[in-house]
Amino acid sequence: MKQELVRINSIDDIEQVGILYAPNNITNKIVIHVHGLNGNFYENKFLDTLAETYTNKNYAFLTFNNRGKDYISEFSKGDTSIIIGGSLERFKDCLLDIEGVINWAKEKGYSEITLEGHSYGCNKILYYYNKKKDDSINKIVLLAPCDIPSEGKKFLNKTEYEIAKEDSTRLVNERKEQELIDFSVMANGKIAAGTYYYDFLPGGENDFIRYGDGENSKSPILNSINLPVLIIFGNIDECVLTQPIEIVKKYLENNISNCKIEVINGADHSYTNKYEELGKVIEDNF
Repeated sequence: MKQELVRINSIDDIEQVGILYAPNNITNKIVIHVHGLNGNFYENKFLDTLAETYTNKNYAFLTFNNRGKDYISEFSKGDTSIIIGGSLERFKDCLLDIEGVINWAKEKGYSEITLEGHSYGCNKILYYYNKKKDDSINKIVLLAPCDIPSEGKKFLNKTEYEIAKEDSTRLVNERKEQELIDFSVMANGKIAAGTYYYDFLPGGENDFIRYGDGENSKSPILNSINLPVLIIFGNIDECVLTQPIEIVKKYLENNISNCKIEVINGADHSYTNKYEELGKVIEDNF
């Protein structure tokens, strides 16, 4: 396995730093991993296992920093810089990040692309595929896909939720979308009013995984996915399981026509100490 630090521009010229793991043999197949909210390309320890697993199967594996990196983060943009991060990003801008990386992969000769997301990254890759329907994408992997508004409610008490809703609504109406409000789910306790209003309240563009609506509810975006989809999460995942596990499984099966669901016993949202089990599931399905 070979490793290379890479710098890839988004469509709007934001530099996204990442690492490319390549197998020893030449390949045209690549898995592009999109990290979750406030994440980065290196923090999740399961990425080490995935890199080894995929390259052993003769896939390249690319993991990179999207604009939701960390909580508040500085990115290079052309000859200047810009401050974004998970507390400030807008979900819809994931199209710019992912398209830039896919274009880079195609230029490098990769013609068979698997999109893989973890947590919030699952919403991003599904949204991207629904919008672009890129023929070079032939498989999707969802690691711990979340119902974002339900997850936000789960980790806030009722008072916190109502205050965040009221404050974000007021500031958006005043055209102060970048002003920070209190939001205890973030480690720094802050989130931009526009980010919360548009992307964390029900009805936003990322609100299409809705376990709380029940196993028989329908999601147009999930229904539109016609590729093979591998879904992996743990039976103690504190973020995915906003509903009982059987409801979550049935909901996904009823909305994604060609999906396979694998549940890892004892695995939390980051697959802590279950990296080998995650790698084995990937190995068995590629």
